[in-house]
Amino acid sequence: MRHQGAIRGAAQVVVVGVDARGMGLIRECLGTEAVLPAASTAYHQAREAVQAGHPNVVITGFDMDFEEAVRLGPLLQAEIPGLQLVAISERTDPERIRSAMRAGYREYVVLPEDSALLRQAVRESDLGGTASADQGQLISVVGSKGGVGATLLACNLAAELSPVYRVCIVDLDFSMGDVAAFLDLQPKSSLQDLMTGLTRLDSRMLSGSVAVHPSKVHVLAQPTELLADEHVSGEQVLQVLTVVADAYQFAVADCGCRIDEATLTTTAVSDLVLLVCNPDVPSVKNAWRRLQLMEHQGIDKGAIRLVVNKWRKDTELSLADIEKSLSVPVAASIAYDDETCMAAINAGRILRDINKRSPVVSDISAMVSLATEGAIRVEAPRSEKKTFGWLFK
Repeated sequence: MRHQGAIRGAAQVVVVGVDARGMGLIRECLGTEAVLPAASTAYHQAREAVQAGHPNVVITGFDMDFEEAVRLGPLLQAEIPGLQLVAISERTDPERIRSAMRAGYREYVVLPEDSALLRQAVRESDLGGTASADQGQLISVVGSKGGVGATLLACNLAAELSPVYRVCIVDLDFSMGDVAAFLDLQPKSSLQDLMTGLTRLDSRMLSGSVAVHPSKVHVLAQPTELLADEHVSGEQVLQVLTVVADAYQFAVADCGCRIDEATLTTTAVSDLVLLVCNPDVPSVKNAWRRLQLMEHQGIDKGAIRLVVNKWRKDTELSLADIEKSLSVPVAASIAYDDETCMAAINAGRILRDINKRSPVVSDISAMVSLATEGAIRVEAPRSEKKTFGWLFK
């Protein structure tokens, strides 16, 4: 799992050149997400504070002494390469923003308007660090639109991994999550229950909240009843995923086709993102939009694998068409076998238990190499047909 610093041990922050009001706004914004100093450091003491504290983030005020704040940028980065620098001000000023960027500041923040931007900068403050050696991989399964088969793929990929690895699947659809139904489970606890006790969350609490499938897949499910207020912050989800990644070798997050703070945060910290689409125009079009969104998020393109589900040789859109339209390779294609898939869904069983000779089973089994070996592609595209690139211009 990527970018663990801010959650595994709250990010260490040094604040420079900020008055009492500004310190109050910073504390209100970051809450318990960072270790904050009792007071701001003077500009002339900034280098000593950084040398002594080895922080992840330095927040520098641009209002008390603009020129000194700009001068400090390269000096502080020289002390700790990769140090995250954030400029803070009470007003937006294009010239000051340009000066801050040139001086090495990653963000220019006006509080309280840019609170989310400051929190994001702190969350990403350990981009250069590495996760603990024994922490599991996080795999996000994202559908380009509803009905492409993301949940079925997530459940069965987890089942293919479970004979060898400790695997937990996390249902991140907070309105209509179906992982438990797909696996015929009736969990006594849910992901929502964990959210109410995050201050006490640890591996023991997690183990008491998961349901166990006969395939040995552990499931962190959604509640059986619908919730009127389903908003969950990215920080909450990240805290849960960190504990899951500590306890399991693989955490498979079923993100469905939702675009919310929870799923956006999950894909941002995933080691592998499986983007699932069908070989039809609306699905491929939405896959293109998803890829644009991921690029805007700054997700490493090398972590994304495109999966074409419900593939048939006689489909009008070929794999080559899809690759050319999306400008990414098809990492895997899953054969169309509606009979086996629907039988598995209705029975609440994994595909292998319904028909182990189905091409769907062999295709999903082959996808294990994407997770365990870092494979770029399971198999080469199978056919060449006309390109629908005009759809994405």
